[in-house]
Amino acid sequence: MSERTQFYTADEIRERLSISTLVFRQYRPISEGALEELARHGIRKIELLESPEQFDMTSRRSMRFIRDACRSCGVEVAAYHAHKTNFSDLDTESERSARVDLCRRQIDTMLDLGGALWGSHARATDRTLVRSYEDLARHVEGTGAVVTVENFTAEGLSVEDRMAFLDTVDLRQVGLILDIGHVRDPDGVNPMTIPGGPTRVLELCGRRLRHVHLHGFKDGVDHHPPFVEGDGIQWVELFRMLRTVGYSGVMNFEPVGEPQYHNSVEATGLVPERIVEMEAQVR
Repeated sequence: MSERTQFYTADEIRERLSISTLVFRQYRPISEGALEELARHGIRKIELLESPEQFDMTSRRSMRFIRDACRSCGVEVAAYHAHKTNFSDLDTESERSARVDLCRRQIDTMLDLGGALWGSHARATDRTLVRSYEDLARHVEGTGAVVTVENFTAEGLSVEDRMAFLDTVDLRQVGLILDIGHVRDPDGVNPMTIPGGPTRVLELCGRRLRHVHLHGFKDGVDHHPPFVEGDGIQWVELFRMLRTVGYSGVMNFEPVGEPQYHNSVEATGLVPERIVEMEAQVR
């Protein structure tokens, strides 16, 4: 079979299927009950969302609860999403050093839980951010873990801007979280909803792509469950390109859950079979 026609099997996607605990945010705590729901739907990996109202990502003692709950349900922590952590409110070197130290402690508890990818929103791409990510890259050197930065629609935070930042840092341990709902063309259209768009974006990311935030995109709004009616994401092209560029991370979905959307976990659990079926239909 040619490289062009090869595709993932449902089992290959299932093995890498992950969901952000955003799906439980402001609805239910991260507990055995919540994690058991994921496992019932065949989701065995999570991206743990920073939630200081529930736990302290910097504290090994605090994170034992998460570790024990995950082990009980057969769920793995694949990544930390430190979405409340950024580097844009720092005026002095001592403040920057303190923020980097906080991130190091988050990374350390993540490694204890078996995770291998830490990501933040980071905010502005400036020298402070470059120095901070260089420090964090040194911290994970030799661990197999990576630190990542996410793209956004705001000025200076696009995929192109983030790639320029990663070219400046140019370290193997630093990469990109591609959020498919946060991508925009100059005309304001999300290219992930247009044939050819995922190919162009994924080719731009290339080897820097280390993690993904996947979700449905409908009427200009992201964080829908995948394949919701009216979802515009070019899913088959996107998954074909993930394979083409050699993306080796988890297939991480980031839908909002209750009370806004009632079937986010179920829809995510159905992804492996649905995407393979869709690809076969259009081949």
